[in-house]
Amino acid sequence: MRSISEAIAELAFAIYLIFEKGGADMMAMLFAQRVILGKCEFEDVPAKLKAQVADILINECGLPELVPEEWGGTKGKDE
Repeated sequence: MRSISEAIAELAFAIYLIFEKGGADMMAMLFAQRVILGKCEFEDVPAKLKAQVADILINECGLPELVPEEWGGTKGKDE
């Protein structure tokens, strides 16, 4: 059985690997995909990833309607 300190060390290492060498890009792509599939809303995206996710949704996917105006999209313009 693992101790709490071992579990924390493993979690910290996993987080390091995720954000090292493009991990943030991968996380942004993951959240963009979740927004596209309707699994979450743009508002649910972590603050540090919102700019990247907005860029992906608008410029790579052509879906500005999923991004609020304050992030460069068109969501909420006609509401």
